[in-house]
Amino acid sequence: MSERPSAWTVLFFSSALCLGVVLLLNVFFSYYDYSSALRAEKSKTAEAAIKSREHKIDSIALRKVRFTLNKPDAKEVYVVANFSLWEEHKIKLDRQSNGSFSNLIVLPQGEYKYYFEVDGKAEPDPNNTDVEEYNGKKVNLRTVL
Repeated sequence: MSERPSAWTVLFFSSALCLGVVLLLNVFFSYYDYSSALRAEKSKTAEAAIKSREHKIDSIALRKVRFTLNKPDAKEVYVVANFSLWEEHKIKLDRQSNGSFSNLIVLPQGEYKYYFEVDGKAEPDPNNTDVEEYNGKKVNLRTVL
């Protein structure tokens, strides 16, 4: 025959269960408030960027974006970017008749970081002055609207 738990045991475990539920709900709603605030802040930042460039984002539309580098002496040129998982899937640029390297890439709207790899060496885009340091390399920023 099994013994019934004492009233104090039942009270203790019931309180612990209630406290656990309250803490869990508190964590959930704190995260929800934080993520809502973060989304709102990102939205304000995106709106400011759009207004400053006087562009309008229609949706998550795809855009054709041309990457070009004028390096007639180079043997091969790649664009290395966060949209291609960096070095893992770098995109080769085709040599043009004028000696430059170029390729048209379809991208969704967003902000991207990239650099060129010229004969195995990283180089920022000389035609884009929007440069920042990322993982020890100078990379360019490009906004696709």
